[in-house]
Amino acid sequence: MIKMIYFLIRYYYAFYLIMIITCTRRTFYQNESVNKNKIPAYCKILKNAFVCDGNKTMNTIPFIPSYINNLTIQNGIFSNVTGETLYNVENSSVKILILKNCMIQLISKDAFKGLNKVIEFDLSGNNGLVSEVIAESLHSMSVSRIKRLYLTHIELTHLPMNMFDGLISTHISEIYLNHNFIKSLDGEVFRKLIHLRILDLSWTGISDYNYNFVGLSSLETLSLSGTLFSKVPNFCNGNQSYLPNLKRLDLGNSNINSLFTFACLDNLRTLHLMELSLRLLNNNTFSKLRSLEVLNLDRLGTHLQRIEPEAFSSKSLKKLTFSVTSILYFNEYNIERFHPRSLFFNCNQLEFLDLSNTRFQLSEYHWFQIFKPLTRLKELRLKNAKIGNLPTFKQNIFPVLEKLNLASNRIPSWKDSETFNEIKYLRILNLRGNRISLINKTSFPESWNNGKGSLKTLLLVGNPFSCTCGLAWLRQWMDTTSAKNITTDKHVWRCSISNSKVLEYYPMQTFPCLVTYIIPSLMALFAILVTTFICYIFRFQIKLKLYRCKSRRDGYNSISNKGYVFDSFVAYSYNDLNWVKQHLIPKLETHHHLKLCIRDRDFRPGTVFSDHITENIEASRTFLLILSDNFARDKWCKFQLDIANHIGISRGDLTIVPVILKYISFKSLNESIYNVINNTDCMVWSEDGSASEFFWTKVVECIH
Repeated sequence: MIKMIYFLIRYYYAFYLIMIITCTRRTFYQNESVNKNKIPAYCKILKNAFVCDGNKTMNTIPFIPSYINNLTIQNGIFSNVTGETLYNVENSSVKILILKNCMIQLISKDAFKGLNKVIEFDLSGNNGLVSEVIAESLHSMSVSRIKRLYLTHIELTHLPMNMFDGLISTHISEIYLNHNFIKSLDGEVFRKLIHLRILDLSWTGISDYNYNFVGLSSLETLSLSGTLFSKVPNFCNGNQSYLPNLKRLDLGNSNINSLFTFACLDNLRTLHLMELSLRLLNNNTFSKLRSLEVLNLDRLGTHLQRIEPEAFSSKSLKKLTFSVTSILYFNEYNIERFHPRSLFFNCNQLEFLDLSNTRFQLSEYHWFQIFKPLTRLKELRLKNAKIGNLPTFKQNIFPVLEKLNLASNRIPSWKDSETFNEIKYLRILNLRGNRISLINKTSFPESWNNGKGSLKTLLLVGNPFSCTCGLAWLRQWMDTTSAKNITTDKHVWRCSISNSKVLEYYPMQTFPCLVTYIIPSLMALFAILVTTFICYIFRFQIKLKLYRCKSRRDGYNSISNKGYVFDSFVAYSYNDLNWVKQHLIPKLETHHHLKLCIRDRDFRPGTVFSDHITENIEASRTFLLILSDNFARDKWCKFQLDIANHIGISRGDLTIVPVILKYISFKSLNESIYNVINNTDCMVWSEDGSASEFFWTKVVECIH
């Protein structure tokens, strides 16, 4: 019995000791696992992405959880990348590897041998790398699954012939080399990459004399935007094409200043030509692109002066974006420059047309001429096109139109429901940011009012609604079942005076807005009395102002037939040039589309300065005077003013617009400047918000 008890005691202590050792080991290994998987402070996990921003302290790649397939390492210090550096990547499930801005300078030959699962590889921003190092390291990816390679912002200057030899056996289809200093393109570098479909060489130094497309026959997308081409590259190899499979081409933001007929691109579907400085759009520029569907001519420069009758001619074009920031306005005075009848005559497949950010101020007759051929048009955008009056869309001008965007224009109202009556399939109407104050029952077709028409979305936010009794019908319609789903942005419609929400305005129904009529009437009467009193006191100044306005108006009408080159000649001191560049030019030329003559920009070199001043003032409709103490002390500035006075007297229609930029000391004044300040309403520059806005409004009015 004693032996039995002794045995049980020993057995109990042994079992207890084993349990302690087991628990201790388990805790140790758990802690070790936690330490191994601990995420550094500069890393974070976003779903399946692992992002590390080293802030210039990271020099190793941490442990990567098994479910991560997107690894981004940036702002680290990996001067020398080896297989050991990427050890944790080799044992992971990473398919997208980004080593961005990591100060990489050297890469060992076998550094990438373990990246067999990587599909997308990005080495962008490592300025210390050279082409030869990259070329040699890519051999270790010969058995990888790589499809996309990014080598952007590395300051590469050239591409050796063996640059991508290491990827010949792969299925790489996309290579991005944009934002480098590459000065030449030799297609032979890519010849052996038979699966290559996308090549991006935008914002590089490639120009007209150092390119060769031989070897790029498999390409489907080529980007050459931001390059130094001054003319359209030659894509023809005799009667054949260097790029027979090309479907998308980007030549925007380059130095191209003229477009002639595109050829040898039979499969091209998308062509981007944004922000080019063109003077002329020639006939049949795109007619030989038999498969072209999308054409982007957005934000053309300030030099475009003419569109020939069949410039957009295309039997396949479906989507056209065309906006101009030049002096070519689509108005009654420039009809011969863009030929409304033939502008889109041969574009009968067009389904999408964007003419936003232009000056589109045409009569109803010319509206009809321009848009009548576009019988398949489904979406029309005329946003910020300075439209003041809506035409009546009669004669079935838009038989299948579904979306109409007229946002940010100057539309105050329209005639009646006939305006939209014949647009039978319109689903979305965007009238945001116009000058609409009232909408009544006759504004829309009856089918829209009862919710049985095609209209599904009406956008009106940003209009100055007049919250008076005249808004009673609209206010009631907003609450009806038929309109609730149409007026999608009604919750942010605002009253022009009170700035309260239109939804919070309830017109009186029992006393047909009696109070609402009386109060405005009394206010109007009071305003009339005050205005009459002020007009009587300042009757002489007002007469003088009206006389000047009449003179400017008559002068403007006569100018339209004289063909002045500039809206205004700007006279300023060289010491005030910064203000001209930073404030005057952006405000008047970019925002208000006025053409200014700026001495330091527009004077031709090699011409006698005094002759050049006279020539350009005569070619200008007005004379904009930037007065300051610097101006008063500058003899050439005084000379310009004297010439302007002389031309104004002899011509009779040159308006002098004086702007006081800075204080002028009395001792600096001469007779000419004193007469201008004393006899003319001068506008004083101010950086204050409201004062600045009023200042620019007055300047633009005077120039017009």
